[in-house]
Parts: sequence; C-alpha cells; structure tokens
Amino acid sequence: MRCKAAVLPRMGDFRNIVVEEVEVDEPKDDEVQIHVMTCTICHSDIYALTGEHGEYEGPGMAGHEIAGVVTKCGSKVTYVKPGDRVLVTEVRQGCGQCIPCMKGHPWGCTAHPSPSVLFRIPGCHTRLNGERCIQTCSGTSGFAEYCNAHESMLCKLDDDIPFEVGSALACGFMSGFGAVLNRCQVKPGESFAVIGCGGVGLSAIMGAKHAGACPIIGIDTMPGKLEAAKKFGATHVLNPKECNVVEEVWKITGYGADHTLVATAGKGLKRLMLDCTADWGKMVVVGHGHRRDEVCHELNYFDFLKGKRLTGCVMGGVTLRRDIPKYMEMYRHGQIDIDSLLTNRFDLDHIKEALEDSCNGTTLKNVVYIGCPIPKDLASRP
Repeated sequence: MRCKAAVLPRMGDFRNIVVEEVEVDEPKDDEVQIHVMTCTICHSDIYALTGEHGEYEGPGMAGHEIAGVVTKCGSKVTYVKPGDRVLVTEVRQGCGQCIPCMKGHPWGCTAHPSPSVLFRIPGCHTRLNGERCIQTCSGTSGFAEYCNAHESMLCKLDDDIPFEVGSALACGFMSGFGAVLNRCQVKPGESFAVIGCGGVGLSAIMGAKHAGACPIIGIDTMPGKLEAAKKFGATHVLNPKECNVVEEVWKITGYGADHTLVATAGKGLKRLMLDCTADWGKMVVVGHGHRRDEVCHELNYFDFLKGKRLTGCVMGGVTLRRDIPKYMEMYRHGQIDIDSLLTNRFDLDHIKEALEDSCNGTTLKNVVYIGCPIPKDLASRP
C-alpha cells in the first residue's frame, strides 16, 4: 500500500527531512500493519537520522515511540487482531525460553533481539521510489501513516489511555522510570541524583519519588527543566553554570548520592556522575549520543576500589507486557504524570518543525499526530 511518511533522503542534517509518498509492504507472517495515530519524538530519532548512531546509505526513516491501531495481521500473529489499539516499542517481549529470558533479561532475548541495540536496521517494509529505506533507530518507523512491526514489539493499549500517552510510554518514560525500579532498585530513604532533566530524566525523578528516595536531586543547565524537575518530585535542583555540583550534592547528602543516573549525553558527564556518587553507590547510564562516545575514558580503577558500581540500562530494563500495563494503571490513578511531559503537538506535514523544536533545549517531548487530529484543547502547534 502507499502512504505518506517522513524521509531523510540521505544521511545528514535532519532538517532536510521531507514528507513523501512511500510504499509499505504487506506484513510478514509474524508482523502486523499499524495505522499510526501518534508518535512522540525521542532525541535518539535525531541522533540516528544524522548518523550519530552509525553511518548508513540510502533514505532514512525514524520514529519509534508509536501508538496506533492494528489494521492487518500476519498468519502467525496471535497476540493482537485488526482493530486493537497498541503501542510499539524497541524492546521486545522475550520468548521466555532462552538463557537471557530465563535470567530475567528479556531485552536480551536471542529469539527476538531488541532493535534498540541494533541501530541502522535495513529497511524491512518501506520503499521510497523503489529504494529500500533504512529504519535508523528501531525495527520500524512511526513518522508515517502506516508501518509494520514484529508482533513481539507490541503491547495492547487500553481504551481509556490516550494515544499520545501510549507513545510516551513506549520509550522515554519506561527508559527513565524503569531504570530506577529495575536497574537502580532504589529503596526508601536512599538518595538519588539525575544528570539531565529532559523527558527521560524527569521520568527517572518520578520513579525515584515512587520508590521513596530522599533527597532527589535534579541536575541540568536549563532553568526551565530544573523547574520541571521540582514539579515531578525533585527535592533539590542544581545548575552546573551556577554552582559546584559535586560540592552541593555532598552537602545535600552528606556522603554523595546512593544512586546517580545519567539521562543525557556529553563529555565530562561520566566524571561528574562518578564524583557525585557515594563510595558504595550505583551509577546508571541511560542517555547516549554518538556511538563512538566512550563511557570509561574519564575513569580509572582507583575510582571503583571502594565499591562504586557502573552499569547501563536499555529501555528501563522492562519486561514489556508485565510493566507497561502497570504504568497504564498508575497513569489511570494519577500516580504518574505523563501529560506534563508532553510539550507541543504537530501534524506529520510539520515534522521538520517538530524535530527542530525538540532541539531547543526547553522542550520535554513533542507529539506528532498522524492518523488522528490534534485535540483542540491540546493544539499548540500546526
């Protein structure tokens, strides 16, 4: 079938992205076709399009925080049927039988490898003028009217959950909130610091508050994001442009943070993370930028002799169909605030403006409305 989609003709400046008519293949036996309703923007989309996650050749597509309606199912699909509301994630539902799944790490499933750790996946279902597109950031592309996705990438979206909330749950929220609960495993009364208060960092702050952490320290250079951090549960906020962050963290905690999470990318952040963390503390890297960025070049083994631990976390370490329903229930009861993470709304024809606005340093998360109109009470952009 043919539909409209946002395509970057060749790797480079994302501002060259255009909306073109593309051809979408019929779904394979283990795939579904989805009418995309909303797709929220993640900075990984921008990094991937521009080649910072790795170089690619040919037209590039992105958009991995997808919510929509199933229109077609392959012959082997059993989890959903046409008409079902779903969200699409980079992390896949594990098979439950391989070693990673049995050890509680379904995102490492060998039967259904998660696209989030396999950037620059060759186009599996979309063509522009006969040329296969590259899915630059996941196994599908949500900046389009229709897309195909493997069944294991789906989680059903309850009827009372707005599509834009489903999109936000599909990556950014779970990456921050899930990392706190699944990787940090924060206990009540433990101190928590997050470096980078964008959508992922603010979701981590929500997770820390939910877990009973205290104090919760938000660190960012943007005053607006620090104000947002306080709204989402930070007890203290620090701006590196205005203070010595390490000294202030130690004053607040008395010994350094029990947990420090990095939810952004940039040089010097890992050293800051290390110096803010208590000798016995845990450091978790969630944010990422260029694929050549090193994590440990700023560190040495003396930093770890007293017991500091450094780990990474993919997509919050979630188990897809276990954790997402929990998050929907928490949203339903007002225990998490997804709505306030969503900044501006755009339609697909204004995808370039949506991406540009996402880079202005103040936007938390933009929503692209594709298969449904922007609600009048939420409309803030074309």
